[in-house]
Amino acid sequence: MVYHLMNSEKQVLDLQPYNYITYKPDYYTFVTAYKYEYHCYFYDFSAAFSEYPELAPKVFGFNLDLVFKPEGLTRVPPDPGIAVTVTNILKTFLSKNENAVIYICDYSDNREKARFYTFTNWFRRFNDGSVVHLKGMIRAGETTILNAMLINRENPLLNDFIEAYEILTGIYTKPDNDYLDNILNDGDW
Repeated sequence: MVYHLMNSEKQVLDLQPYNYITYKPDYYTFVTAYKYEYHCYFYDFSAAFSEYPELAPKVFGFNLDLVFKPEGLTRVPPDPGIAVTVTNILKTFLSKNENAVIYICDYSDNREKARFYTFTNWFRRFNDGSVVHLKGMIRAGETTILNAMLINRENPLLNDFIEAYEILTGIYTKPDNDYLDNILNDGDW
C-alpha cells in the first residue's frame, strides 16, 4: 500500500509502511529509518463492554510502545513512516476481523493531548475511508482520558459498536465536538 503526502513545497512523496514483523496475529514490531524500534499490539478489552455480550469478545485495545531509542537521540524526529505503518497495521487488523479497536491515550506523563492529536491526525491523513474513527473522552475524577474507537466501515456490527461506544463514553461525560476540536488545536501542550 502506497500513500501520497504533499510536503510544504507541494511535491508528492510516496510513503510506504516500514517493514514489520508479525509475531502473532496481534503483535507487530518495526524499526524506523532513525533506528527507533516500536512494538504494536492488540489486547483483550472485553471487560469494558461486558454489558454487550455480543460485542465484548470482539473489542481489542491497542498500544504502540517505543522499545528502543538509539543512544544520543533524546527526541523522536518527525517521521511520517511511523504513521503510515501504524495505520496500515490497524487497517489490516480491522479488515480481517469483525473487531473494534480502542485506543486510550496514556496520561501518566501529561502528554495525552499530544498523543490524541498525533493519533487523530494520522487517521485524517492516511485513512482511506475503510475505517470509522470515533473520538471520545472519559472523565474519572480530575482525570480526563482521551480515547478513540476504530471500526472497519464494512463491519456488520458497525452500528452496534458505535451505539455501545457512545453510551459507554456518555456515562462518564460525552464531550462535544467543540471540546475535542479545542484539544486538537491546543498548541499549549
